Amino acid sequence: MRHGGTSVRRTARAPDSLRHNRDFQLLCVGQGLSLLGSGASAIALPLLVLSATGSPLQVGLVEAVWTGSLALACLPAGPIADRFDRRTVLLMCEAGRAVASAVLAATVLAGSASLPVLLAAGAVLGFLTAPFNAAVLPLVREVVPESRLPTALAVNQVRGQAAYLLGPVVGGALFGVGASWPFWLDCASYTVSVCCVLALRVRPGAPPGAREGWWPSFTTGLRFLWRQRLLRRLTLVASAQNFVFDGVYLAIVVTIARQGVSGLSVGTVTATSAVGAMAGVLLAPLAGRRLRPAALLLATGVVCAVLVGAMALTSTAAALAALLAGCALAVAVSGSVMTLARLRHTPDHLQGRTNSTIGLLFMATPPLGATLAGAMLEGIPTPAVFLVFGGLLAVLAAVSPREGTFRTPGEGTSRPPGEDTLKSPGGEEGAPEHAEGPARPRAAAGAPPRAEPPPPPAATSQIPLVNEAGDTRTG
Repeated sequence: MRHGGTSVRRTARAPDSLRHNRDFQLLCVGQGLSLLGSGASAIALPLLVLSATGSPLQVGLVEAVWTGSLALACLPAGPIADRFDRRTVLLMCEAGRAVASAVLAATVLAGSASLPVLLAAGAVLGFLTAPFNAAVLPLVREVVPESRLPTALAVNQVRGQAAYLLGPVVGGALFGVGASWPFWLDCASYTVSVCCVLALRVRPGAPPGAREGWWPSFTTGLRFLWRQRLLRRLTLVASAQNFVFDGVYLAIVVTIARQGVSGLSVGTVTATSAVGAMAGVLLAPLAGRRLRPAALLLATGVVCAVLVGAMALTSTAAALAALLAGCALAVAVSGSVMTLARLRHTPDHLQGRTNSTIGLLFMATPPLGATLAGAMLEGIPTPAVFLVFGGLLAVLAAVSPREGTFRTPGEGTSRPPGEDTLKSPGGEEGAPEHAEGPARPRAAAGAPPRAEPPPPPAATSQIPLVNEAGDTRTG
């Protein structure tokens, strides 16, 4: 309904038990299968290009375009997620990706999958994926009670890692049967996801608040993120890590593929990262209790640098698989900092724009990493490539946020007189631009004060090699 020119959403109270939360389970099933298909096509793509061209540089170019289109689409994705009904956004994106995957599969089956066709398909899928990523997390908040949100995020990550574990194996096996089969699977998974979203009972409607112009809405999330010191530091470091890990991933695939192994073997090696990430999901709560956030980030950053550097000492598939799994474990353990900081330190009316801004920064760097790795693999020995990336990870570990940057929600939220705040289009006050805690809703006149929910444990959900929306390998 409408009240004072602002849309007011009315949704049924979500069940406290996630197991009995029908809408949450539908999202889990639909997105889990969607991630499975994405993982299958993700491993098939470099194998397809490498088998057709034999050039690691062209593999890097295709990967760069697929990821770069996703990064560019993040610019309008946030305003779309904050302007329109997020359920409708998911439906349109998943239906569009199903059609695009079907066209790509048919083209591969007909033997017409030239380099321009692959680049065009990557651009279309990227531009449809970005709005989906910006809208899916806010929709999870609609169907899950606040008290269950940390657990829901952890379930989300376990689901993503399980799909990422099976996806490359299934994709590699299907690629051995026929090059088009992984892309047909991807199409089918998007179709199932559409059915699950259609079955949702929640009808959130368009997010409330007055509408601002498109260009100001592009920059709102960036301005909010830049003025949040913790989110800014975490995002910049994670974005640089994405640059490195995309190059490492490509280097591993090319190294193994050059040995003449089957697509199933390549998929199995890359899938081991999901095994490590799932182990990291289980270890994260213990690590969060034993280490402070800054120490956790430093330790996991150093571990990743050492493991990637050690890849220079071997070219065997088993050893590279074990080292990759170790990196995934470390990233999964440390990733809770970004996920929970993003959700709990961002006002609801800025969720889509902030998510898309972070997504833009996350996705802007991997194309460069893949391109750099492809160029280096053609010009220098493979061990030197791993040493370069290991050194970059060591630098990032050294510049990770220190303890003074971290404060629990509610600490330091008071601001001196005159400190700027970020306002929503209707004049609604958002989070203090320099505060480290989330915006606090103002109680209605005469209403009793409500107790704030306690902050979640330091490490209850992770951002492993698949993000919350499931469409990137790192972040």
